[in-house]
Amino acid sequence: MATRRRRTKEEDPAIEPVVEETLEIEGEVTEEPAASVEALVVTEEAAEELPDFGQGHGALLRTALYRHGRHFLDYLQAAQDELTPENVHQLRVNSRKLSSSLSLLSSLVGRGPVKKVRQKLRKVRRSLGVLRDLQRQLEWLCDEPLLDDYLTERTADLPSVIKKAKKELRGVKPSKLEKRLEMVDALLAGLLGDEQAEESVREVLSRTVWESLLQAMSHADEVDADNSFSYHPLRVAMKTFRYQADLYASAGWETRLQHNDGWAKVKELHDALGHLQDLEVLACHLDFHWVQSPPIRETQARVVNRLLKDRHQALGRIHLQDLDWEKLWDWPQGEIEELLDDEA
Repeated sequence: MATRRRRTKEEDPAIEPVVEETLEIEGEVTEEPAASVEALVVTEEAAEELPDFGQGHGALLRTALYRHGRHFLDYLQAAQDELTPENVHQLRVNSRKLSSSLSLLSSLVGRGPVKKVRQKLRKVRRSLGVLRDLQRQLEWLCDEPLLDDYLTERTADLPSVIKKAKKELRGVKPSKLEKRLEMVDALLAGLLGDEQAEESVREVLSRTVWESLLQAMSHADEVDADNSFSYHPLRVAMKTFRYQADLYASAGWETRLQHNDGWAKVKELHDALGHLQDLEVLACHLDFHWVQSPPIRETQARVVNRLLKDRHQALGRIHLQDLDWEKLWDWPQGEIEELLDDEA
């Protein structure tokens, strides 16, 4: 990432507001109260100026990468200080955004420069995975009075899970990650040095995003409606497509997602798949708990019925058959011509 310049008191910053993902609980999209980490990010951007990347699509692309990197590093610092549910959630979200962005840019700079960074980002997500699952389960359980004993049991596990996550997260050094991101930015700057190169860069990135869409389409074909876990590969693939498409659009290039509520449809599918995954993980933990401590049947029935209702609502928001996949992104001209030749 490019080095930031300190802003003087006389300067009047024109910084865009930080927009983060919302959390979805009980099938509804809700905004969580502003946490200390959000104040940290806003303070950082207010106090320091974005690097001057120049003008044009290439400059916007580098700015978008810088923002993703800066947000991740700020949330990493906040999470290393305190593993609140908001810090954990935002760090995982921003690590996925940054990783998907680097995967997209690897089509330009090669896999070597981004490999180590993406490995560290994967390590961050995995180190927080168990903690995030536990935090989401506690959010669900706090509204279920019939599971007070299980809530007490899971709450007792929280300190040890936090301690383990902190230990693993402590091994990730922000300064090293920042230097590697700066190297990726330098390579990107070299490729974009000629204005005429922007069009070829756009074509390469557009095709890479299209390939991530094809991957999601492939996983959609493999979904088994009777097996909720079969939706998980699709969920991961949709994240990659969505975040890569977002980076591409941030460079100022038009996309099909800007029409016919494309962005809203992709986010709706993404959120529904995430909620479904949370329910399945909770159900597995409850199954194990009930094996160890057999429940009263009436209590179990009520809880299972609530889980099934939530699951049904999540599945009701997943309309794979109604999603016009081909219209979510521009297909490369060569691919269109090949399809036409095959049909002929």
